Amino acid sequence: MSRISPEDAYLIFDKWREERSALQLVMKRPPGLRAVNSAFITSVLPHSSQVLISALVDAEYLSVAVNLKGAEYEYEDAGAVPPEFGGGNWVCFLAANFPNGNRYVFGEKAAERET
Repeated sequence: MSRISPEDAYLIFDKWREERSALQLVMKRPPGLRAVNSAFITSVLPHSSQVLISALVDAEYLSVAVNLKGAEYEYEDAGAVPPEFGGGNWVCFLAANFPNGNRYVFGEKAAERET
């Protein structure tokens, strides 16, 4: 993954919000992994270092504030899929790395192709 500025990261978050891109979020926080298989960005708040997402939890979408204060960002296109995302078709990935070792990786899912 390549390092990018917080400003560029928030531009990507805002693009995802505008396009209502289907995302998957994997959070590495001790003691393990937490994954949200379906999420959308509903609001981007760079001045407070947050993005608001709508996340599918137990068959319903819940609003969740994701605090990104202190994060450093990395970006990768779909050429190198992080192992925690397994198979599937992806557009790109944006990782937020925190000083305490936590890492949140957002993956943009590729649109389903019609046959």
